[in-house]
Amino acid sequence: MLINMFGRILFLLVLAKFGLSIDDLIITLPNGKIRGRQDITLQNKTYYAFEKIPYATPPLGPLRLKAPQPAQNWEGILDTTHIDVSCVQLEIDDQPQSEDCLYINVFTPQLPSNKTTELLPVMFFIHGGGYIHGSSMDYGPDLFVNNDVLLVTINYRLGPFGFLSTGDDVIPGNQGLKDQKLAIQWTHDNIGLFGGDAEKITIFGHSAGSASVAYQLLNQHSEGIFQGAILESGSFLCPWSFQRNPRNEAFGFATIMNSTFETNKDSQALLEYLQSVETVEILDAANKYLVQEETPWDYDVSQGLTWAPVTEIKNPDAFITKKMYGLLQAGNILKVPILVGFASEESLLFNPDHNVFQNTLKAWDDNLGLIVNNNMQITDENKRLEMGKSIRDIYTGGQSFGSRLGDGIRYSSDTSFTKSTRKFAEFYSQIAKTYFYEFSYHGPLGKSDVHYDGAESVAHGEELKYLFCSGSDCNDSTFPESDRITRRRLIKIWTDFAKYQNPTPEPSEILQNITWPVLSTDNGDFLYVNINASLEIKNHPKDETYQKWIKLYDSLNFTDFDTY
Repeated sequence: MLINMFGRILFLLVLAKFGLSIDDLIITLPNGKIRGRQDITLQNKTYYAFEKIPYATPPLGPLRLKAPQPAQNWEGILDTTHIDVSCVQLEIDDQPQSEDCLYINVFTPQLPSNKTTELLPVMFFIHGGGYIHGSSMDYGPDLFVNNDVLLVTINYRLGPFGFLSTGDDVIPGNQGLKDQKLAIQWTHDNIGLFGGDAEKITIFGHSAGSASVAYQLLNQHSEGIFQGAILESGSFLCPWSFQRNPRNEAFGFATIMNSTFETNKDSQALLEYLQSVETVEILDAANKYLVQEETPWDYDVSQGLTWAPVTEIKNPDAFITKKMYGLLQAGNILKVPILVGFASEESLLFNPDHNVFQNTLKAWDDNLGLIVNNNMQITDENKRLEMGKSIRDIYTGGQSFGSRLGDGIRYSSDTSFTKSTRKFAEFYSQIAKTYFYEFSYHGPLGKSDVHYDGAESVAHGEELKYLFCSGSDCNDSTFPESDRITRRRLIKIWTDFAKYQNPTPEPSEILQNITWPVLSTDNGDFLYVNINASLEIKNHPKDETYQKWIKLYDSLNFTDFDTY
């Protein structure tokens, strides 16, 4: 009782310090009133959290598999002090899940008052997870609010709920991307009520969230609603970020639930059926379909995830109707400053077991056509095998993958992430200010101990451990000083970019007083910052293998790619 009373007194004193009352934690949105909570970071920075705010109408019943609709009004004061739900997940069952999941969370170090007139920059995060899992619940705000920016996180529909498409106007697809776009628009329209600057919104994401950020850049209807973007390890050019045969996937998946769809290819019948069954039936069938369709090497060569964005036919809610590569090459993309990059060895995350990966290498050696990405559009079996041999030669110098596990990892990282990300940056730098990084620092805070001789050390997603935490999880005092410095560097780079659209707006001791070069390939350079135990400006990331990939793609004598 005394502890609770002391906590309440402390809470009231903090509010008083900032000129606020408990009533000030109630915000009136266009749809109704919400109540938030006050919290404090490990560094004693007070902030205000508003979690589980509806940004869309629950996509249930007739709204399942449809474009999201704006949130409806509510009566009274909505409790937005805690987020307790994720969108329905595949392969993960240890989180509370629901189709009623389209919520947004706002974490702000200041609320508007008569005493504060300066609005703060906003960082809008899109989680990754291969378009089939992930949640806003996993990303703590403390380091961002410590650095005087607002953090916004969201849930969006996943798996078949978010990315099933019949390839026509019945279920056009991209529900998940449309959820994200609606949430970004909601942020632009409402963030001023939380102390945020609607004219200084930076969207950022990791992996499938990063690819989603790239897709958001392609949507011309988003012109002006955000002013910058950070892409961590993913773009729409990554082969895994595109669904090439969505209609086959949709009916193949549905056949598991109802065998009549093996022959019945009526899109409207499929929609009506899927809108009538229970959530758990769709989830069970989706998980079975993944097991049925995927082989151990599928994720590595990344021929396209089972559920991912699609190019839609023209329809009133269409998100994207043309191939991404051509749109980017032609400059038909939003032109805002971006910070983009990758980890030094992305595919370590997906291959933690050496024995399993050894079997994958044998499968590749037995059929080199497997390592040729479908975006090369090679259908002749002999030509595909010949291309596969050329790809393997980049890494092994003519030998089999065999026991060369490190070479296999390097191939996997390049084909899935590295070459696509660098190509994206090359194109984008021609039309807007672009900054590039490679994250090469490997420390215990990154929580990855997978190693292969001959490969680099930093796995997909390690940098997230340096950027996101909350409460006592932010206590890094037991980690090496180099880890703590890297965390301070990363959060400063990310938040300075959000504040100034420049990762190094002025000399900074923690950033070793470097001036981050704007990317330009006009004179044959590709300058970037390597983020390791120290920061170093370097040229041509992963160039030895990248240039050989470019020659192989150029040898195809066409440019009508979707991914790259």
